[in-house]
Amino acid sequence: MWAWLGFGAAGTPAATLAPDLLESIVEPRFGIDGWNYAGTVLEDRFAPEVESELAQAVHMICAGPATGWNYRRAAQLLEGQGAYGQAYAVLEAWAAHGPDPDPGLPKWRARLAAAVLAQGEGP
Repeated sequence: MWAWLGFGAAGTPAATLAPDLLESIVEPRFGIDGWNYAGTVLEDRFAPEVESELAQAVHMICAGPATGWNYRRAAQLLEGQGAYGQAYAVLEAWAAHGPDPDPGLPKWRARLAAAVLAQGEGP
C-alpha cells in the first residue's frame, strides 16, 4: 500500500528502488590530472578534494578490480555530497557483484532509497 512512498509493508523504509528510478554508475574519465568527472553529467557536482578520491574509487568499481573498501568509500563520498542516486547505484553494484558485502548494506540501501525518493532523484 505505501510502497510508492518508499515504505515496505510494516512502514519501514523500502530496501530497494523501483527499476525506473535506478541510475547507472557514472564512470569517471581519465585526464591529465588523473580520474575525474570532466565531460560527464557529474562534471561540476563535487569539490575537487572529494572528486579526486571519489573518481579513483568509482573507476576501480567500473573497471573491475575493486575491493569492498572501494565500494564503501565511493558510497560514503557520494552520500556525503548528496548524490544519493549514484550512492545507491554503487551499493546495488556491490550487492550484486562486489566482494565482501557489508553486513549493514540492507539498512544503508534502505536509507539511500528513501533519500532518492525524497529528492525525486532518478534518471
